[in-house]
Amino acid sequence: MNLAERAEVTRATLERFAGKPFAFGTCDCGLIVISHLKAMGWQIRTGGTWKSATALRRFLNRHGGSGAACIDSWGVSRIPPAAAIVGDIVEIEGEPPFGAFGVCLGNGRILAFHEDVDTAAVLQPSTPPLAAWRT
Repeated sequence: MNLAERAEVTRATLERFAGKPFAFGTCDCGLIVISHLKAMGWQIRTGGTWKSATALRRFLNRHGGSGAACIDSWGVSRIPPAAAIVGDIVEIEGEPPFGAFGVCLGNGRILAFHEDVDTAAVLQPSTPPLAAWRT
């Protein structure tokens, strides 16, 4: 997929989720990532869903214990965070044990949830991402 196509798919992800309130299993960072990966052409089989923090913990435990391990289990390749481009997935500082994940929009901005915002939003993290995956 060329850069223009990546940007188009990412723009669609942004339009779908930006401004939507957080809700486990309905609109959360995991669903943003899963939806975006599918839109980028990945064949993701999640093996379940969640509707609460407890159910999400169980889901993550079945996939390696963390969101990062879950993404790894789907075969998405890790890259150095500094190499992330439009459409890639990044992990940023987030509430344990879940963490926080987002989609790169470019210029250091990501689409993600943050504890200081009630909805999915465009964020400019003040610290570098912890991890990244090439979509």
